[in-house]
Amino acid sequence: MSKILLTNDIKEDKTSGLKARVDVLNILKSDGYTLLQFPRLSSLKVMRDFWKVLSDTVKKGDHIVVEYPCWLRRRLLFVKAFTLVKKIPFYGIVHDINTIRFQTSPKRDIIALKLFDAVVSHNYAMTSWLKTNGYQKKIVNLDLFDYCLGSENPYAGGKPEKTYKLFYAGNLSYAKAAYIYNPRMAEYKNFSLDVYGQYLEQEKLGNSGVVYKGTFNPDTPVLNSTYQFGLVWEGTSIDTCDGDYGHYIRFNNPHKFSLYISLGLPVITWKDAAVARFVTEHNIGFVAESFEQINNILSGITPAQYREYADNVLKFSQEVRIGNFLKRAMRNIIKP
Repeated sequence: MSKILLTNDIKEDKTSGLKARVDVLNILKSDGYTLLQFPRLSSLKVMRDFWKVLSDTVKKGDHIVVEYPCWLRRRLLFVKAFTLVKKIPFYGIVHDINTIRFQTSPKRDIIALKLFDAVVSHNYAMTSWLKTNGYQKKIVNLDLFDYCLGSENPYAGGKPEKTYKLFYAGNLSYAKAAYIYNPRMAEYKNFSLDVYGQYLEQEKLGNSGVVYKGTFNPDTPVLNSTYQFGLVWEGTSIDTCDGDYGHYIRFNNPHKFSLYISLGLPVITWKDAAVARFVTEHNIGFVAESFEQINNILSGITPAQYREYADNVLKFSQEVRIGNFLKRAMRNIIKP
């Protein structure tokens, strides 16, 4: 049996934007998948030639996988037609659902997703959204994105004598992470926050107390310090997660969450984030309603409790580094 992953052209990228897609490509390749690159299907000749490539590659009992969203949606229609003719399964791996993120009509995404015979969803919350909005085929929960790394030492330090050091990685624009610019952040005395990423608006950072640490290569993250926790928080407010991005983390698995786990860092997240269930069930950190509550909880953590968080994270760190979550999900999706 052959397993086929159709891939888009992925450019060299030293930011985290394409890290998840590159990891999927490498994980499935290591798991025996044949990689075929999508052409743009810009003419009938290109479509005929690609149909022939697929016909020469795909045999009875095979299946085809595509990552979603798929650039140029007509590619999905093309592959769906091919799989119907050849009578083979067509599976999707969901990276993002933008109609959840921007709270628009789900119709466009659901129509596209229904082309798949089964999909890999982020988690229980996204799966519930899919079912509620009309996707009634098989869904497998990924639970946690993998984050492929080598054997770098974890960046988690033990309980500090004074303040905890928190680490946040991501898009630092005011539109996405306005809370880091809030001057009230400087009032919290039980932690300090270092941020890494692009699009920082330095002139707005002011006296928030948040420290900008630059960027790093997502494939070989070199941080400027040792931290106790990674932070999953989005939106404008320090009192809750709000706005489109605050809404989205109710349903998605932020890739930064996997980065923290791969680095051996316990996690702090908003109590209503989808990943909050994973954090609490596996005791790899804690959840909170606001930064005020984060500050208060940190004041009461004992060294033994912190060690338990860190030890529990290490149970998952190696798994996400080598791609075991995706490998398990794909094996589950092809089960009858």
